[in-house]
Amino acid sequence: MLKGLIVCFAVLFAQLAVLHLVDTRLYNPSQDARQTALTTVTPLKDEKEDEQEAQN
Repeated sequence: MLKGLIVCFAVLFAQLAVLHLVDTRLYNPSQDARQTALTTVTPLKDEKEDEQEAQN
């Protein structure tokens, strides 16, 4: 039984180590900064401005 617990914990820690490596590869802050695109938001025109332009 003790041998089974040791094997179980060894497998658990191996899985945690692999998940930690995968996590650090997927979440890399320097890569996130490069992939971030700048977008400009154009404000929507008010309906009143549209009516005034249509009347002119």
